[in-house]
Amino acid sequence: MKLGALVAIAACSGALVGAAAAFDFGLGNPVEQVANAITEIDTRRATELLEHTHSDSLALTLERARLAVYLGECDRAEAILSNPALTESHEGGSLAELAKSCARATAAGFVMEDPLRGIWLRLQDDSDRALAPFIFEVAAQARDTVSKEVGIDLPRPLRIDLVRDLFSLSAVSGLPLKAAETTGTLAVARWGRVIMLSPRAPVQGYPWQDTLAHEITHLLVTRATRDFAPLWMQEGLAKRFEVRWRPVRPFDHPEWADTAARNAALDGRSVGIDKLGPSIAMLPTPEAAGVAFAEVTSFMHFFIDKNGEPALRLLLADLRGNGSAGADAALISVTGYGLPAWNARWQRFLRTPLEPSPDAANRASPPVHAQADAGRRARLADLLAGRGHGRASAAEVEPLLATLARLPQIRERVAAGLYAAGDDQGAERALGTEAEIDGLYGPWFALAGRGFARRGRPSDAERAFTLGLSADPLSDVVACEGAPGARPRINGLDGGVTEPPLPTRAPWRDLCKAARSVPRD
Repeated sequence: MKLGALVAIAACSGALVGAAAAFDFGLGNPVEQVANAITEIDTRRATELLEHTHSDSLALTLERARLAVYLGECDRAEAILSNPALTESHEGGSLAELAKSCARATAAGFVMEDPLRGIWLRLQDDSDRALAPFIFEVAAQARDTVSKEVGIDLPRPLRIDLVRDLFSLSAVSGLPLKAAETTGTLAVARWGRVIMLSPRAPVQGYPWQDTLAHEITHLLVTRATRDFAPLWMQEGLAKRFEVRWRPVRPFDHPEWADTAARNAALDGRSVGIDKLGPSIAMLPTPEAAGVAFAEVTSFMHFFIDKNGEPALRLLLADLRGNGSAGADAALISVTGYGLPAWNARWQRFLRTPLEPSPDAANRASPPVHAQADAGRRARLADLLAGRGHGRASAAEVEPLLATLARLPQIRERVAAGLYAAGDDQGAERALGTEAEIDGLYGPWFALAGRGFARRGRPSDAERAFTLGLSADPLSDVVACEGAPGARPRINGLDGGVTEPPLPTRAPWRDLCKAARSVPRD
């Protein structure tokens, strides 16, 4: 909510607070100071400011409700907003709807905290509890790294909501469900916290660690600029910093943004950094969202490359201090050129041909007919594996290696079937090496780690398990360090099942138990 609307509400509701009650406000406008503290995610200061006034003005009451939402206390916000005088305004009505839907979605949730790292995590499902230690670690690393990059800290605790599905994501964040479904939204940074889908929700998981770092960057940029950063800056910086908290990983492809933005400009699919609307998540198609992400990322890379990191920090500070004048004024203040000039320079850069990537040919999409056959065979292989027919499962997908050998999903299924049949060496040959695949697929890396461990290469095994965790932590193959869940005992007399051993490390052991307890189809 912008300050102008809040001040207008204040003017309509009478005197805000007397001088005697304004103990901690100084000479500033009380509503503005509280609103700024909340927007900057300084909930402690906002709480202190509100504690030192006894005003019952509509404006400050609305800020009390907004603070409750930022603290994750949606039921308290709903109670505050039960006053009809508050919900008559557009801002109050919208916040009341959000508080109500958020309170319903989180009613059965529970909070886990890491006080040492300063992380607050609310979970909807107890089956996601085992993820908490891993989320705490990544969130702290990402927060601390990006804080140094942008030159501003993030008050503790950092709050994260982990939700089970898009319905809950919409309810807790206020993002329209249709927009989330259309663009495949996985997480948002709203109301001073990260609201993120459980990695269990998508069938093959998703890169949850980088997604979490992306959203934490949004919070930091919002705090650094008092929420005056334009969308192209917010999203461009979030994409830039989502990978800076960790070492380089396979398949990072740092040139992806320039390549995609250049291709979109050449074939007429460009969205435009200045035509993004209120949110990339609300663009009409996933393709448009993908192009927009590429364009803002490429633009911010270009801007920082030409001006340096110090100019970025100056730009953030200028927006914080004079953001109401607009991003164009801040750009002129820092660099001497406004957005149209920088946009034109970037467009000229895009028209400069790029050197082709060495593995561009390897990343070409397989023929459509091959993909259709692969889907049918993979499904049948999964059914056979689920019934304990490992060798038959491998045989079903093995022919696909002739045309789709670079797909880790195919190699992993062949290898998993051979492992189940007791053919460890055959499984490792079928799995291949990292250089022979074209994507970060969690189960492939889990089986690669299993092979490294069998051959006495613990450091390589640890790296592979960690990469698998980053992509699909609640796959039973990944969580159990290459050992899938129970399969029927085909040769047993009792018709029972054989349960593979659990990992020895406590966090991984708990994660393995959680993955096996709620199998995914």
